[in-house]
Amino acid sequence: MGMVLWGKLSWHPAAAAWREAAPSAPTPECIEVLRQQNGTGAYRLVGVGPEGGPILARRAPCWRVQVERTIYERILSRLGLTGRRYYAFPPKEPGYAWVFRQEGGRGNGARSRDG
Repeated sequence: MGMVLWGKLSWHPAAAAWREAAPSAPTPECIEVLRQQNGTGAYRLVGVGPEGGPILARRAPCWRVQVERTIYERILSRLGLTGRRYYAFPPKEPGYAWVFRQEGGRGNGARSRDG
């Protein structure tokens, strides 16, 4: 695991992007930096998901997000598989988009928001 960020975290890009997805969600208790490299990143937002659980946030190239979104929405959802909630968002910056997944097996199916 990478570093852990504490304190007032509303400034962090992952927290700000999640706030757009879930405006009523609290500010993260902490953010675990799982990976950061070449403009991409993976983060665990602690205490912001359903029932206070963590949300995994990932900033990735748009093409990669589109592939993952297709898998969740068109393949896994049609197979009737239940699992983590999935949230994909249209890019707000050139070339990159955010993907959020509920950590763990709670939730049911894929959801996305097209803006």
